[in-house]
Amino acid sequence: AWSNLLGGPIGEVMPITPTRVQMTHLRRPPALESLTMNVIDYTTGAYFRVDAGHGTLVGGEAYDDLSEAVNPNGYGLNADHSTIERYWRRANLRFPDFANAISRGGYGALYDMTPDGNPILDRSAVVDGLYWAVGFSGHGFKLSPVVGRMVAEFVTQGDTVDHPIREFRASRYAEGRPLVAQHPYQGRRHQ
Repeated sequence: AWSNLLGGPIGEVMPITPTRVQMTHLRRPPALESLTMNVIDYTTGAYFRVDAGHGTLVGGEAYDDLSEAVNPNGYGLNADHSTIERYWRRANLRFPDFANAISRGGYGALYDMTPDGNPILDRSAVVDGLYWAVGFSGHGFKLSPVVGRMVAEFVTQGDTVDHPIREFRASRYAEGRPLVAQHPYQGRRHQ
């Protein structure tokens, strides 16, 4: 989320928007204590991440949930009450037993959003020896093992062995070539 604050002084600004996202933390009721998997549900526009102590984090996957541009040095760290309620309703749509959950509040965090929701993996156009691995749009932890390998190969060999890093170049937006999912999910939204 701080990429452009770092790149700006050297004249390298990328199409990355620091975006506030919110999550609610629910204590799963006894009927859902066996829920042990993480779920991304594009139909309801929610994701569910299992947390310690029978907790589940519920966040938004709808476009409106990912559109609050902020200054990364000053944004709301707590979830808004209306957002907590909205995400709880989405949880009930997928798992009706969440109606008996206990709210543990919620919090705000940052995503570094790119126009296509995919990271920028590239060398700096301005500073020799500087490489960018930024703009993960909320996917950084999931992608870090493969991206770490790709960037290490790119830095040491100038290319990658197994994955085409060129697709993630910063210039793809100016070229009108954003990454597009080969098989996008076209689910109905219940919002």
